[in-house]
Amino acid sequence: MGQTRMAAEGLRIQTARQNGVLTWRVMDLFLYDIFWSHFCEKARFCLDFKRLPHNIVRVNPLTRREVTGLGARGDVPVIKDGDRVVEGSAAIAAYLEKEYPDPPLLPRDGAARAEALAIEKKSDDWLGPDARRVGYQAALENPALLEGTLLWPRAPKRWLNGLMLRFIEPRLRRKFKIFPQELQESRDRLRAFLPELQDRIAAKGFLVGSALTIADIAVVSLMDPLEIVPEFVRDPTYGRLLAWKRGLARAYRRRQRTPWLAGDPPPGYPGLQD
Repeated sequence: MGQTRMAAEGLRIQTARQNGVLTWRVMDLFLYDIFWSHFCEKARFCLDFKRLPHNIVRVNPLTRREVTGLGARGDVPVIKDGDRVVEGSAAIAAYLEKEYPDPPLLPRDGAARAEALAIEKKSDDWLGPDARRVGYQAALENPALLEGTLLWPRAPKRWLNGLMLRFIEPRLRRKFKIFPQELQESRDRLRAFLPELQDRIAAKGFLVGSALTIADIAVVSLMDPLEIVPEFVRDPTYGRLLAWKRGLARAYRRRQRTPWLAGDPPPGYPGLQD
């Protein structure tokens, strides 16, 4: 399904075959999403991989009312499946794996399963937050990277970008702890973790086993902000890992940021690359 979104309400999908009899359920699945969030992309990737039709609800990144109105804390992603609300990409992946097990996000083998979950957790705890922190630092230093996301790309609203930036920058820095000490800690963790991931890339192109798992989905999604951080995207040390990430993302028609390899900053909107 790639980036195609299908209306979910009232749509029946097959969920199981028992004793030769198909069972069906009505889909009423909604993803509450900020389109440039790499954690939201991880949730979208899981939904699309499982071929689950769903509605996208766009969340205002400043107010978050769409999710707080559900009783959620305000973070994204959030899914609503019927009367169930699930917050956070890891919880969403686990929920989808339990409720919609085919195709699986996890290997059948117990050791491989534990391995994939460990990579997902490390990516959620370190890779995602650290890539976001250094990515926002690069964007705040080069505001053109924010056009199409938090800043306006075209006149006449583009004239307000200076004022908007003065409003959002202190809030972003507080929310994501984008300060010198935290930035250095993030850089150090990334420089330790990225080579570890690069060493894991198998000949078959996956981090665990011979098929796509939640480990691949987490890493491909959560690495994406590094595409706009010159100190990482231009460093040949990570070239093989970034090439793998881009190739897997293209294979599954995932949204990617344009790598900032030279020249002026690329557009901030993470468009779908061909």
